[in-house]
Amino acid sequence: MSAVVYARVPDALKQALAARARERGLSLTAAVVALLERGLDASEEERAREREAELAASASELERTRARLAEAEAALALAREREQITATSFRALAERARGELASCPQCRKSLRGSDLLVSGHCPQCARPITALLLPRAQTGALDRDAYLALLGALGGLVGLALASSGG
Repeated sequence: MSAVVYARVPDALKQALAARARERGLSLTAAVVALLERGLDASEEERAREREAELAASASELERTRARLAEAEAALALAREREQITATSFRALAERARGELASCPQCRKSLRGSDLLVSGHCPQCARPITALLLPRAQTGALDRDAYLALLGALGGLVGLALASSGG
């Protein structure tokens, strides 16, 4: 099936088409049809190349995005691990701070690690308890093992705080 297409073209183009038709031994209509088909094929090929280039660019961007996602997931896992270690350390320090560490030399009431680290005085008689830190034998002095464990937990906590702050 064929259809008629009317088109106005410049004289120079019509003369070039007629010359091409004569060279090929074709009618003017057959030469125009052949050239239009070749032009359409070339146009489709160019579009296909453009789409392939766009697809390659999209695939490359997808790979870069996947790589960034993998990096972000690894950083998140590391941050979660650090948070878990920090939370465990805080719980351990809190447990140590709640534990009995010594007894007040004045009122003989028990002192907790938090009394020593936070307030610095006996909660019962308000006597300063920093003197208990001196390395001499005295009544109510700190239990050496409990004291060392508390200082170790405090040191670990400070180390974690420094590491997580980037300092």
